[in-house]
Order: sequence, then C-alpha cells, then structure tokens
Amino acid sequence: MKPILLILFSVFLFNSFGQSIDNEITKIIANGNESQLLKESSKYIQNEYYFHANKLVDKLLEKNNASSNYNYRKGFLLTKINNQFSEAIPYFEKAKEHVSLNFDVFSANEKNAPIELYYYLATCYHKKFELEKAKEFYSKFISLAKEKSELKELSKLKLMQCEYASTQIEMNASIKIKNMGNTINSEFPEYTPVISLDGTSLYFTARKKWKKNEQTTDPSTNLPFEDIYVSYMNIDSIWSKPEKLSFCLPNRNEASVSISSDERQLYLYQDTTGNGDIYSTEINSKRKNKIDIVSIKGLNTEFWETHCYFSQDKNLLFFSSDRPGGFGGRDLYFMQKTSPNEWTKPENMGPNINSKYDEDAPFLSADNKTLYYASNGPKSMGGFDILTSENENGNWSVSKNMGTPVNSSNDEIYYTSTYDGSRGFFTSDRPNGFGEKDIYEIINTSIPSKKTILFEGHIKTADNSSLPNDLFLELDFKCEGCDEVEKNQKIYPRLRDGLIFFGLKPDKTYEMTYTKDDGSSDLFGESITTSSLNDNEKIVRNFIYDPKTKTIRLIKDSIKEIKEVVISTFKNLEFLHYFEYNKNKITTRRGDLKKFLKEIIEQLEKGRNTITVNIYSSASTVPTKAYQSNEELTKMRAENLKYDLIAYFEENPAYKGRVNIVITSAIVDGPPYDADADKLEKYTPYQFVGLKTE
Repeated sequence: MKPILLILFSVFLFNSFGQSIDNEITKIIANGNESQLLKESSKYIQNEYYFHANKLVDKLLEKNNASSNYNYRKGFLLTKINNQFSEAIPYFEKAKEHVSLNFDVFSANEKNAPIELYYYLATCYHKKFELEKAKEFYSKFISLAKEKSELKELSKLKLMQCEYASTQIEMNASIKIKNMGNTINSEFPEYTPVISLDGTSLYFTARKKWKKNEQTTDPSTNLPFEDIYVSYMNIDSIWSKPEKLSFCLPNRNEASVSISSDERQLYLYQDTTGNGDIYSTEINSKRKNKIDIVSIKGLNTEFWETHCYFSQDKNLLFFSSDRPGGFGGRDLYFMQKTSPNEWTKPENMGPNINSKYDEDAPFLSADNKTLYYASNGPKSMGGFDILTSENENGNWSVSKNMGTPVNSSNDEIYYTSTYDGSRGFFTSDRPNGFGEKDIYEIINTSIPSKKTILFEGHIKTADNSSLPNDLFLELDFKCEGCDEVEKNQKIYPRLRDGLIFFGLKPDKTYEMTYTKDDGSSDLFGESITTSSLNDNEKIVRNFIYDPKTKTIRLIKDSIKEIKEVVISTFKNLEFLHYFEYNKNKITTRRGDLKKFLKEIIEQLEKGRNTITVNIYSSASTVPTKAYQSNEELTKMRAENLKYDLIAYFEENPAYKGRVNIVITSAIVDGPPYDADADKLEKYTPYQFVGLKTE
C-alpha cells in the first residue's frame, strides 16, 4: 500500500523509463521547453519519483522563479525528500501569493498554486511546532476544499492533533531522550530499532550504501533499499560499529520488526508477498541466510501486515494489519497460543486501542502488563505518536499518549525496551538528527518502580569454544498455578554468548531441568522458589558446558552453590546533565545530582556493600575557544565529576572505599558544525555528562 498521492494530479499510466531514468532526466533538462518540463515533472510526481521530479522543478524555477506553481511544486517535493519541512516553508510562503481554485496541473500558462498549498504549508508549521500558524492554514484549506477531498479529512484530524499538542508542552522530568549518535545513525535513514531483553544487542533497519556498488536505488527516493543491521554494546556501554546481516540482498527491502526473547529468531517485514507480510529468520544458526514467511494461521493475508511482537514467553502475538473489518486504516490484533502449534483466531484489540486512522508497531512489556504502540489518530501531537495501554484483568485500558519529551509534532514510532523498561528506543524524524529518520534512546528513571524477578544464566563451554548451533538446552517449568502452556516453556541460551534471560512470577516454585540437545537425558536440575515481589530481584547462575562429554555443571559444583540463590535487591541508578556551551563542572551540593547521590547513600545504608558509578561524557562539534579541543572539553567534564564524586564519598568514613568511580567514555558527538552555534536545540543533546551505577 502506498501513501496518499498528491491529490491534485489525475491518474494515468506511467510510460517505461527505458534503461536509465537519469539519462532521460538529463535530456529533458537540456532540451525540453517549459511546457515539456512541466508535463514531465507532473508525471514523475504522480508516480512518486520525487527525487527526479525535483531536478525538473529546479529547472522550471530557473526559467521562472516567481511562479507560484513552481514554488509550490518545489515546496511539496522538499517535504517528500528527507522530510525537509523547514526548507519547504519559504517556497510555500512565496507560492501562496497566488492561489487558484481552478488549478490546471498540465498547463504551461498556469502560474498559480493549488489550494492544497495551504494543507502542506500547515504541515510544515505543524512539524516545527508553530501550532497557531498550522491551525490557521489547516482551517483555510478546510474552508476552501471540496468535501470529497481526502486532505480535507486529514486537515480536520491534524487540527485536533494541534489542539492536543498544545496541552502536552510540560516535560516529564524523569525521562531523558538521547540521539544514539553517529555510531548508529548516519545521513541515511535509520529506524525500527529492536533491542534484546538485556539491552546489549540492537537490531535496526537502515538504507545505507554498500561498500561495493552492488545495489540499485529506489527510484522514488534515490536511496538504497532497506537492510537490517546489528550493533552490540560492550562492557564499557559503547555500541559497536553496526554489521549488516548476511541474508540482506542488494535489491530487496528487508526491515526489522522484532526479536524473540532468546534472540534466536528475528522477525522482519518484506513486501514481496501479499501486500507486505511478516517473515522470520534464524540468528546465528546454520540456516541464518534462510528467510521464511511466518506460517501462523491468520497472521499473514493478502492485505498489509506491517509489524508483530511475541510476548517474552512466546504465548501471545500482537500484530498490525489493514485487513477488512477493522476500525479503519491499520489496526492492532492479537492471538494466543493454545498448544505448541496452534493459535486462536486473530482478534481486533477494540476501540480502546484502535481508531479509524492507523495503529502500528505493537510492543509488550516483559510483564505482559503494558502495551506500547504508535497511532496517527487524534491522540497524537502530530504524525505518529507512541501510546500505552494497561492490561486490567484481561482487558486493555483506554490508551494514553506518552507525552513529551518522547513524543513531538513529528513522527515517533517503533518503541522497544529492555526487560525492566528503564531504557527504551524509538524512531523519530524530529529536527536536528543525522538523517531523515534517526534512532533515539529513552532513559527512564521512574521505571524501576516496576518490580521484576529476573533469572539470568550464563553458559560457557569448557574449552572456550562457541556454543554449537544445534545445542538447545531445554528449561522446563513445573510451577503450581501456572497454566498448561506456560508449564511447557523452553528457554534457549543466546548462541553468541550463552545468556539465558527471562522473568519469573512471585511466590512460585519452578522446577528447572536442563537437558541435552536431543532431550534424551537430564544434565542438571534445581528447584527455585521465588519470593513475594517487594523489589527488583535477580537470580544469577553460571554454568560450564563440556562439548566432549555433553555435560553441564554449575560453577564450583556443590550442594551449597546449587541451592543458593544470588539475589540483587538494589536497582541501578542513572543521572544525566546537559551543559551550556563550554561549561564543564556541576556541583554535588544541589539539584538533581544531589538527589542522585542521596539515592546512592540510601542504598549503602540499606546494606548495599559496594557500588560502581560509571561516568560517560560528551561534547558537541561546536568549536571551543576556551579549550584546545572538544576532546579536551569532554575529558575535563568527566574528570571534574570523577574527582568531585571521590571527594564526596571519601570525606565520610561510612562510605569510604565502598564507591568506585570509573570513567567509561568521553566522546565528541553530534551533527557536523555548520557555523550555527546559536541553534541550541541542535547541539545541546551532545553536551552532557551522565552517571550509571552497577
């Protein structure tokens, strides 16, 4: 399914471009008269070949830069090419001097702009959060447009979004938003982030050029086709250079959708079947280059299925589809597993979730209690916003907007988070990113109030070799009060590092049995009884697997070790401070840093023996006059805070030696400097110092 086309153009068949669109465009620009240029630009716009239409319109503006028609076309194309809404405004403002209700799209004598100009100018101001101007032009378009105009209905929706946005200005102080920087983001679009439960693997979609010229480009955008990449976080909390997954083909779109809880199955979207369907592939296995359409009955249809998410226990499935019978646009549906190979029929999630507009990108919290998704309906501030709904005794509550700073008047979509929800990730086309779409991180200091019991197992091989691809360590749950499907869960270790990661319910007894890959005999077993859920808990186990004997043992194998449950009851803390230009020091005696240090002291007084505080700092690319370099500035920010923290804790004998302060990173980050140091919103997100405890 394609987006709404430019309404003013009539539908006609598009002639074959021949072997080279670029060659054809070059000839038209060199030899075509104004009438030919106009006609060809209309044809390319109608078929959404915006990049090439833009070249023709530039030539038209050379011939007559006063034409409202040509300025309108230029503004429209800028909104379609990398969302250049700010750049489009001067063209629209110039074009609105002459607007006609009887616009003739193909006439070379037409110098006016169509009334659709008011709609597109309104969207530009809407994106810039200039809401009064946006409302003015939406209203003007509504008053002039014909009733059958699709843009008229959209304008009414966007007026509601403007009104809603005006109520959402107050920021949630517990949420910090951070662009993930130029390791993940680039001048190309990056989107659909998928984070592993432990937060160390990030899968995402990007339209980057390959090193070798093996790709063709999408003629509509002149961008490469979609590919899926993965980046891993190292022990210093630094993301690795993204790697393109091996199954990606140069002339095929593959977009990340979600990852299974054991990180063995990656779900992706492809437009090669139906109107777009959900596929899957195995990660780190012998079949890692094999992509299969997901065969769950009722999921994929002849209609548009764009996104899906499986619950951590793999027993619930949420997905988006525009199939008939919904509330309108794309709706969210869910299915429940009834046996190992059977699912219930898809059920629409109802009016508390869906609207007559589009709902997409479902994501479920690890405790199955909170649904996150994106909607471009009346609860949005503009475009797509991320909404939440709570599971109340099996019923989903009326959804709520996550508010600022997560959402804005731009598109925010594809929310995903770590197990405890303290770190989330999403896609936005908000201004001052690296490209048309970027991936952002949410640091939410209020989330740890959600109590969780987490089992974290680590399996290493005796000879330090990689875990074999065909090793499946089955983990059976036998818990009183669990339903039949839950009792038969199988939890597999992550193949790249042997991590087993899943949540447990409070006040339950779990009989855990690790078996061979063929299930023929038990390797190790133990019984764990969870406590009442009063705080965050982590049950940690470390195992050694011997590939020769195919046996598994607990490290320091003894009865005491087997029965002992290692539990951490203290949540980790985070702090983030943004600096003004050239500033490098903050005080421990007041403000949010004082509150952060008070929380550390409270944990020490409640019995936490030791704590490590990691420091990470950043400076932007704005040149500094006070220091030799930005590298020196970011290093000074980190070192100043380190020595202040050491002094703060060492001056009190009760805390001396119990707090370890470590600088984990000091970087220079952000968009290249463009002689625009006054643009605080562009560079401030990269002037910071942060703290994380562990």
